[in-house]
Amino acid sequence: MSPIPQPPPLPPNALLTISSLIDPEVLQAILELPEPPPVRRASITGFSVKMWGIYPALVRDENGKVSGTVWEVISKAQFLRLAAYETSVYTWCECDVKLNDGEILHNCRTFCWAGDSDSKGLEDGSFNLERYQKYFKSSVTRRRPLLEHPPARERDFAVIFGPLPA
Repeated sequence: MSPIPQPPPLPPNALLTISSLIDPEVLQAILELPEPPPVRRASITGFSVKMWGIYPALVRDENGKVSGTVWEVISKAQFLRLAAYETSVYTWCECDVKLNDGEILHNCRTFCWAGDSDSKGLEDGSFNLERYQKYFKSSVTRRRPLLEHPPARERDFAVIFGPLPA
């Protein structure tokens, strides 16, 4: 059963995501930025990571904690580009983000698994950024624009979970 499509959140807000988007060069390619965006370390609670094949999926988990990075998105159009990249197997959920300096960002968003968190298609595991970068990254960073989008005017934050790329 497919989830009911939700309208995108209106900026400003924070967006948490995992997977290849933890790599600033992938973000740069997807969002057509002139340079990779700066990132900051952060974490969230209430979620954990499961794997759908090679792809990570955030699922609700009251005892879970996921660490990662925060970066700045500047438009609703960019959120829509990220949603298109993540595909319909993910939807967005609300969360609060804790930056490593202790600051809390409330009413944030994350791309999480759109299906049942107990789905047979999900397995325990973690995303292997190095493997992704070695075998799959070039297929994203060399491709054409995902969507046409207007100039960015609004600001919001995006939280990317996983290790900081070297």
